[in-house]
Amino acid sequence: MKTIRNNNIVRQNKQETAKNIAKVRNKKLKKYRELRINSLLEEMPLNLNCYLLNLKIDGVMKKYPEDFIVEEITPEGIVLEAGKDIGFKEENKHDWNGSFIHFTMEKINWNTMDAIRELARRTKTKRKNFGFAGTKDKFALTTQRVGCFGIKPEKLEEIKNSIKDITIRDIQKTNIKLRMGHLWGNKFTIKIRLNETDKYYNDISKYEEILKNKNLDYILNYYGTQRFGTFRPITHIVGKFIYNRDFESAFYTYCGAPINETGVVKEAREMVDNGEFEKALKLFPKKSYYNEIKMIRHYIKTGNYKECFKVLPPQLSSMFVNAYQSYLFNEMINIRHRDYSFDILDGDVVEEGAPTGNILGSDTILSDGIQGDIEKYIIEKENLDLKKFKIEDYGNFPGTRRKLITKIYDFESSIDKDNNIISISFKMERGNYATVVLREIISEI
Repeated sequence: MKTIRNNNIVRQNKQETAKNIAKVRNKKLKKYRELRINSLLEEMPLNLNCYLLNLKIDGVMKKYPEDFIVEEITPEGIVLEAGKDIGFKEENKHDWNGSFIHFTMEKINWNTMDAIRELARRTKTKRKNFGFAGTKDKFALTTQRVGCFGIKPEKLEEIKNSIKDITIRDIQKTNIKLRMGHLWGNKFTIKIRLNETDKYYNDISKYEEILKNKNLDYILNYYGTQRFGTFRPITHIVGKFIYNRDFESAFYTYCGAPINETGVVKEAREMVDNGEFEKALKLFPKKSYYNEIKMIRHYIKTGNYKECFKVLPPQLSSMFVNAYQSYLFNEMINIRHRDYSFDILDGDVVEEGAPTGNILGSDTILSDGIQGDIEKYIIEKENLDLKKFKIEDYGNFPGTRRKLITKIYDFESSIDKDNNIISISFKMERGNYATVVLREIISEI
């Protein structure tokens, strides 16, 4: 009996020792991981640093969603005007193969993905049965074409006015699948409400002349803050970790690492950092944080950080590395603006009269001349191996070219003297960001 008791004590001691060793090891790993994450957060703040105009109007944008109107422009140049039926031509009923339906979705204060999820729920189908050309702002009034399959037109007619702040119009039978990027661009109509602290608050008419005299034909072609996360700018940092095959740090940066959060969300992210995943799941608000919840659940199930990213929609899982590439491109604009100019220089690859730079990727062929030197500098500074943008069992990010400056079309402004409101409207091609125009006009966006 004594021998058995002694063996039990030895076994218990060993188990206790193993637990203590694991606890110390996990504590050290956590500290090392947090050091990696915090270092990148410090080293890689958003780098939209330069301006062409910098008017610094002291005003408020988006006081109401209707202050920010985004109307999609089709590849044919048709503006999907809010509140207006266009009347798109349908396939002949004998030619329509029953595959696809396109329609215009007008929404207020919905982000695109949430609106699509609600449509899928109402039509009793899957989210993946819907496609769209581009995402649109949430706190805004927006229009965009949406495509779907496996849904009868009658079902869409039935629900088209049944969802609060979403309207469906211009339902069209077609044999064409709507794909991401299938648009010319967007028209923006924006109200800026002056603060009393603005220098011309009592004489707003002065802005009429200022805006007319300012040249707003071109703008720096930055990737805007939405690319990186407006409230939580970490998308590019997650992307850099993924590029480096550090999926563990990528997971904790996305699901943990509280930055600006407060309350239960901050607490939930802290629980993730501590490895208390079940507690985190109970705290995350389910409607707003479904991506984090899906990833955490998958990690509990598999114990594999890389696999967690595969449960996300393809556009989102690829967006992380795309955001890192975008961060590098923004840095090219900063260097070119600071040290050179956007005039056409020897070696520039020119597109529509504007010099271009590389979005660095696995298939990149570097520019010549000054622009090539800028790209080489960034590659050396970041210690990049471009072939590593082809990430095993995750995705290939080949890179492409992008204009360093971009044209602004049909810029107009007007003044409402009675209400101290400046209204501006302009058009931009797809892939460009209205916030990059607005940061040149308003102090804080």
